[in-house]
Formats: sequence, structure tokens, C-alpha cells
Amino acid sequence: MNNETMKQLFKAGAILLVLDAPHNQLEFGIDVNCWNTGPRFKGIKIIPPGPHFVYYSLHNTKKVTEQQPDQDTPGSEHGTVEVAEAGTTGGEVRIGFWHQFESGEVLVMKWNAYNEEMELEKDQEQVARYKAGIQEFDPFLGAYPLLPPTSTYPAWLKLANHIKRPTLESIFVSGGFVDSHDDQLQDELSRATKIIDRKQKDDKEKSDAEERAKNPTPSQNTRTTTTIEEEEDDTEDAAMETESISETYKSETPSTTTDPKTNNTVVKFTPINLRSSFRKGAVGEEVTRYSLDKSWLLNNLFTTVYKSDVSSFLGEYQAAFVTMLLSYHLGAFRQWKSMTILVCQATEAVSSPNYSRLYSEFLQTLHHQLTSIPSSFFMDLLFASPDEDDMTANFLELALKGLGRSVQSGLKRGHCTELRKPMRALQQAVLESFEWKIPGDFKTSQKVVEISDVPMVSDDDDDYQEEGEYAPVIVET
Repeated sequence: MNNETMKQLFKAGAILLVLDAPHNQLEFGIDVNCWNTGPRFKGIKIIPPGPHFVYYSLHNTKKVTEQQPDQDTPGSEHGTVEVAEAGTTGGEVRIGFWHQFESGEVLVMKWNAYNEEMELEKDQEQVARYKAGIQEFDPFLGAYPLLPPTSTYPAWLKLANHIKRPTLESIFVSGGFVDSHDDQLQDELSRATKIIDRKQKDDKEKSDAEERAKNPTPSQNTRTTTTIEEEEDDTEDAAMETESISETYKSETPSTTTDPKTNNTVVKFTPINLRSSFRKGAVGEEVTRYSLDKSWLLNNLFTTVYKSDVSSFLGEYQAAFVTMLLSYHLGAFRQWKSMTILVCQATEAVSSPNYSRLYSEFLQTLHHQLTSIPSSFFMDLLFASPDEDDMTANFLELALKGLGRSVQSGLKRGHCTELRKPMRALQQAVLESFEWKIPGDFKTSQKVVEISDVPMVSDDDDDYQEEGEYAPVIVET
């Protein structure tokens, strides 16, 4: 890159100063870029205008003297290379924040040694002084990977192209930092552990019963009364435990996260209660219908909260995903999960022309998200559907199978033809990355047939079963 081009980029881009950072202990990242910093590191330059996620974590490092680093890289030491003992993910806790960078802006972060945290400089006069002398920092600033062959900016745009300033301001209401601490993490682990323990107990009891049936003993009849009483106690305990877990998951998905130090809300996602996906006052068949089909809930949220703005809806969806991915924020994961299931289970909306753009953009967004993460990401215990009898079941796999059937059904009716291409691309991507098979043929045009009532689940697809936290509510009349 010639000097003139660098000067133009330096002037047009934003700058993030990172001052007084601890030497050899900081993993620092912006968007999909992450580095282990050295003592000369003081920030990032030529940041493209727009929304960006900045994050860091502390870790221990050791020095290896056999390798020679690039002497032009800010923050590197001659003759040594810094290696994070915790690996490329750095420390146990990631802390980050969203910021809408403007062209030519200078944002200043300072290390607070007392709190061992990064803080944003809020004194605008001090920021102005740093900006006036910004050329002095240039040798110590790393460049945002903006240009080929190392550019990561196109990948970032695919993950954040719908995110706008109003979306960030409405979700991250205090403009503060978010981290991987979550006061409900232990509850999630506890519930998952109870489910596994209950299944193991049931399996053992079943095995013991089969063994007793195969090898009856003369004294078995004398223990019948005691065994029945014990089984009744166990059944009652299991029922109480199951009811408690069920009630927990019936509650509305938490939409806010509070900073325990200040008691201020730092994250406020849109509340989405998938257990109540029908209008207030609905009875009978209407309750059953819209418990199975989330179209009423999607329409209500999309028109009232998001003002029928596709980018507003997908902006929150993308913000939740990135926050989950880069700061390991469990609340963001819950929101992304709820929004994914909401769209995938809105059967009527899939075929509606009012939602054609939403679904087309949603499929492309989800495609980019799933191809940007390791294939093992959704195999973690916390990311399995928590009420599934089989803990290896995955909520996303089940949701995508349901969406595939809905799109296939719409295509047979001559609807949602614009979804064929993005659905096919998503189908191939999840097959390659996760070995999930989304049902449906989206390669060629299909014959349009008149069908009065198409079942949501086909008889020949036995692997689909909707249960657990997002199971439908059936009302008998």
C-alpha cells in the first residue's frame, strides 16, 4: 500500500486508542480480529465507519525466543513472540462493548489498574488533546485488516450489515460493557444436570426391573409392598422435580442483564415469550393453532416493536449473535435462540408476501452466522434443547428442519419462490458443517398443486419431534 493511500485511509477511518494496557497480558479484539498485544500496542487505526464490537480479556503469557516476529507489527518485541497460555481464546472472561464509529473519530480507552478493567475516556477535552496529537501514536497503532489479502471486513459486514445506531442504543441502554458473567449461568447448568441425572436414574431403574424380571428370587414377593412404596416415593419426587423445571421454562425469556457492581441495566433485548404465542383472550382452536404456528407472535412483534422494519428486526438478531459469539454472553444466546425459533416456527408467515424480504434476508444472515463458527459450537450441553429426553438433540437442527418443511410446502403452493435459492444455500451449508439434513428439494422449480390442508409434519419424517421448552400447547375443546 502506498503512502498516499494510507494517509487517505488514516484520515477517513476511525481510531481506537488503548492506553496503559498491561504488557504481555492482554488479548484484544475488534469484530472478527483478535490479537495478543505487546508493550508497544496502543490501539487500532483505519477502523471503517459503522458498528463494531470491541473486546478484551486478560491472560498469562510466556515468551518464546526461537521465533522472529515481524518487526513492523506494533506491539511485537524483537526476538520474541508472545504466546497465550490459555490459547487463542485468552482468559476465562471476555469483556466488550458496541460502538458506532464515525469517520475521523478518536475513541480513547484507558486501563484502570485498580479495577483491572478498561474504561472509556469521557472527558471530551482530554479526548480532543489526544486527537490533536494523534500522529504521535501512529507507529504504535495496528491497522484494521481492511485491504486484501488479509481483509476481514467483508466477513464482518455479513455479520453486522443490518445493525444500526438506534438498535444498539435500544439494546445496550447504558452504553456500558458486557461480559461473559451471567447470574443465570449456574441455573442453566443446574437444570441441565438435573435432566441428565433424572435420565440416568430412569435408565438404571429400567435396567434393574428388567434384571429382576429375568432372575426372580423366592424372597421377591416378600418385598413387593416395600418396593411399591419406594417406587411411589420416587415417582412423587420425580414429578415434583419435573414440575419445577417445567414451570421455570414456562416463564418468559429474560430480556435484560444487570451489572452487579452498579445495579444498572446494560443489556435490554426485546422480550419474546414463545410459550404465549397467541393473542390475549384467544381460546380453543386459536390457542392450539398459534401455539404450533408462531406467526401471530412474529407478526405482533414485527409490526409493533420493530415497526415492520426488516433491518430493525435482523439488526437485533445480529447484535445478539455477535455479542454471544465474541463475549460469550449467555443472555445474548438466549435472545438469538428465541428469535431463531420464532422465525422458523412461523409457518403461515413463510408463505406470506408480507414477509418475503424478512425470510430471504433471515436465511442469508443465518447462513453467514453458521459458516462463521466452529462446527462444535452447537454441540455444547447448554445449547441442547433443555427438556429433550435425548440431550444430544439440538434446538437449531430441529428448527431448521421445521423451516425446511414450511418452505417446501409453500413452494408446492406456488408461494415463497424467492426463498428457494437462499434455502438451498443454507441446506448445503449445514450439511457440510454440521451434517444436518434439512428436508426439501430447493434446486428446481416444483409443480404447483392445490392443497386445502398441508400438515406441518410429514409422516415419512420420523426424526422430527417438537417437545421441551418450545413444545406447543394443545387445547381440547
